[in-house]
Amino acid sequence: MARRDYIEESLHCLIINVLIESYERQGYKVDADHVGDLKPVPRSTGQYVPDIVATKGSEVYLVEVETPHTITTAETEAQLREFISAAPTRVYLAVPFECLEAAQKLRNHLNVDFDILPCYPFVRYVGVPR
Repeated sequence: MARRDYIEESLHCLIINVLIESYERQGYKVDADHVGDLKPVPRSTGQYVPDIVATKGSEVYLVEVETPHTITTAETEAQLREFISAAPTRVYLAVPFECLEAAQKLRNHLNVDFDILPCYPFVRYVGVPR
């Protein structure tokens, strides 16, 4: 498993917080990992825990956040496969802008359906799903 250095771990947490804020502004209830006691931790879908679960009515979104050192790992592939097979709803892969191409390659390689959320965390912006 690839480990994030301090800078990438900070980026990972920043993206999670930007997404939490975005979903809450839209009226979603949010459970999130990696934010201490600020939010309930999402339930696992088997072996893995999604970074974010956002719920509004019958809409439930599972969001996994990846960074340059983790986007191409076998663990990321396994997480996405598990989330997609277990989720009755939409799965998103949130990545910083510089990982968009790698995320698209991953989606093609896995041949599974998930949306890619481009994130621009330093300006607190989440792009349109791709």
